Amino acid sequence: MRRLTATATTLVALGMTAGGALASAAPSAAVPSTYAAGPGSSTAHRPAVVPAKDVAVIVLETLTPAVVGPGKDVTITGTVTAPLTGPLSGPEVRVVRGDVTVNQRSALDDWASGRTDTSGRTVDTTSLATVAAGQTRPFTATVPWERLRSDDAFAALPISVEVVQEGASEPTGMTRTFIAWNGRKEYVPLKVATVVPVTLDPDVDLASRDDAVRQSAWEQAIGPDSRVSRILEGTRGTPVDLAVDPSVLGPDLVADSGTTGPTPTGTSTPGGTGTTTSPSATSGTPSPSTTGTPGATGTPAPGSATSAPAPGGTTPTPAATPSTTTSAPPGGTPSEATLAIARLGDAVVAQLSGRSVWALPYADADIAATVGIDPANSLVRDLVSRASTLAARLGQPARADIVWPVDGLMPAGREQGIKTLLSGTTVKKPAGIVVSAPAVTKATAYTPTARRVTASGTRLLAYDTRLSALLPKRTDASPVLSVQRYLAETLVLLGERAGTPRSVLVTAPRTYDPDAAGLATFLSATSSAPWLQTVDAASLLTDSGNDKAVPQTKPVVPVASAAPRPVLNARRLARMAEQRDTLLSVSSVLRDGEEFERTYREVLDELASARWRWNPAGWVTLANSVDADIKAATSAIRVVPRTSTINLLAENGTLRITVENGLDYTVEDIRLRLVPDNPRIRIVEQPAPVTIGPSSRTNVPVEVAAVAAGRAEIRAFLTTADGTQIGSPATIPVAANPLDGAIYWVGGILVGLVLLAGVIRAVVKGTSRVDEIADIEAVTAAHEALGDADDGDRT
Repeated sequence: MRRLTATATTLVALGMTAGGALASAAPSAAVPSTYAAGPGSSTAHRPAVVPAKDVAVIVLETLTPAVVGPGKDVTITGTVTAPLTGPLSGPEVRVVRGDVTVNQRSALDDWASGRTDTSGRTVDTTSLATVAAGQTRPFTATVPWERLRSDDAFAALPISVEVVQEGASEPTGMTRTFIAWNGRKEYVPLKVATVVPVTLDPDVDLASRDDAVRQSAWEQAIGPDSRVSRILEGTRGTPVDLAVDPSVLGPDLVADSGTTGPTPTGTSTPGGTGTTTSPSATSGTPSPSTTGTPGATGTPAPGSATSAPAPGGTTPTPAATPSTTTSAPPGGTPSEATLAIARLGDAVVAQLSGRSVWALPYADADIAATVGIDPANSLVRDLVSRASTLAARLGQPARADIVWPVDGLMPAGREQGIKTLLSGTTVKKPAGIVVSAPAVTKATAYTPTARRVTASGTRLLAYDTRLSALLPKRTDASPVLSVQRYLAETLVLLGERAGTPRSVLVTAPRTYDPDAAGLATFLSATSSAPWLQTVDAASLLTDSGNDKAVPQTKPVVPVASAAPRPVLNARRLARMAEQRDTLLSVSSVLRDGEEFERTYREVLDELASARWRWNPAGWVTLANSVDADIKAATSAIRVVPRTSTINLLAENGTLRITVENGLDYTVEDIRLRLVPDNPRIRIVEQPAPVTIGPSSRTNVPVEVAAVAAGRAEIRAFLTTADGTQIGSPATIPVAANPLDGAIYWVGGILVGLVLLAGVIRAVVKGTSRVDEIADIEAVTAAHEALGDADDGDRT
């Protein structure tokens, strides 16, 4: 009965067993509560105590000092909450020291979970007034150090705090923990390093085109009392390393302005998310301007060889569909929301100043998923290279060569995949890989050092999953149980080989959500333990004295992933890389190409993030929006198709092809290229590069020649200077009828034939009789005189 009561009470008090933190060392694929509740959800600084039905609930508030030694009495404070079924009449709080020896990690689990069914001796009793049903009363208990004394140099002492009704022998409620005893120094201290990731939540609204929605999402993500803010506040002034995703910092308006903050060629500035107009999953309206139907009223139709030449230059297109964004237009003043988000990012930059910082790939790209599918993926390689933007933004060093796969695993081929991925980046090669210790450890009699190495020589940083699971969370009633369990774990770990130098790595998950004060208390208490020496995590990449790297070994049983299954697969990675290349091509022909690239790539980059493992539905929503936005952006530059056939009534003529720019950016140095589908039509000369203003169109003259009569189709498309095709092509139908040339030839031949016939006749028939008369005029006059005489005789 005592065992059942203790377990039930602990479950109510903590929302899990006292050893429940260990259960989280084997991560579940379920969405963490922080994410499941939705962005911006919050709980109280300390969760309110919920009364149980028929057992008392004990919550420990403080246990000081955390480490007990000679001359140090222990003070325990907490609260007792009576069950709902009735009051606690004349209760007393007892502190009981268990009579079980705890020198193995399994023994820690057994005691904390209540599986150890054993008695002990009471070391302190505190009486309380009656507590009404469902009500809470505080208590304070002080235990003299002599009653806790151990003959061992150091030990983890099992303790239970119980509440007993007046006249009862069995406790009504109980919670179990440990007291760390340190009598004398007979050990080599453990070197302990702690790394906490600073990443964004998987919130689609961070990329919303609606300024109000986007600003609110960013305030909840990195603003005051956000998860990021609590991590930074709780670790301030401690030797904790922070692994930071550069996109957490939001837009860098100083770097965007081009005054400071150099950006690597071909990449966007750090913190692109939130700048200018952002493609949105919530809007459904693509940001590039759309144009009217070709040939509509007020829009010049493409010209033909027989039509009058159209005016040169550019012609405005019909007004674009209004966008839901209220951000500033390209090249304009940033919107108020963008400025507000930038200020939030600047506040994070200030909090990171002077801290020990690692740089994760931009957007915390999912390295674990990528290297097993497409280690040469251009998009993810670019995100790895852009990790360096964190150092530029902070103005201080930030290591980018320590790889931290989100799942913590090291399957066959991953090491080589990481090397292949990094070889095409500015990082070049990994200095180390962070992995779960069970993933690289065969079952051993004792816990090896965190310093590990692969067979090929790559250094590994193996984190202890049990200790990592004990970092305090915001949902904990108080950090007391986490602190005491952590100290007990390290004492047992120390006792395995007290004289052997070893190191320990502790890491938080990507979803880590602490209470700032609770985390600060935890780190202060654990870092002051005399058997623990805090070190920088990067120092574990090299050997230290006799603490040398242990070769990686293959675990006997499969190791659980530290994260849900990935959302990235081969098809999605290939599609994203293709979209990246498309955007780079389009930006290369835009006057404000860098701004265009940043605007459209910011969300594309975020899709590669590991955080979407905790919100796969959000990834799909955002990916659909990106597809629509990129399609609209690229198709906005197009060759206007012809709905009717162009009649070419001459051997040589000029076609006028209409090219349209539906973007809010000036297109320059773009090439129109034409390729006939048969030899009836020949392109005399491809047109020169053209420039088109925002939301405009222009007619491009193209000299063609008709080689023979008949129909032909000319494929018209656009390219960049290096020949990369962009925009939307069109097919121009042409009917070649070079009749004027034929008429000239036939007419010339007929005239020649007539002249030739006359010459031949003259030659064949000889001289005419008329030509033989010497004086044709005299003969004519004599003939006329005879005619007159004949007329007189008749008279």
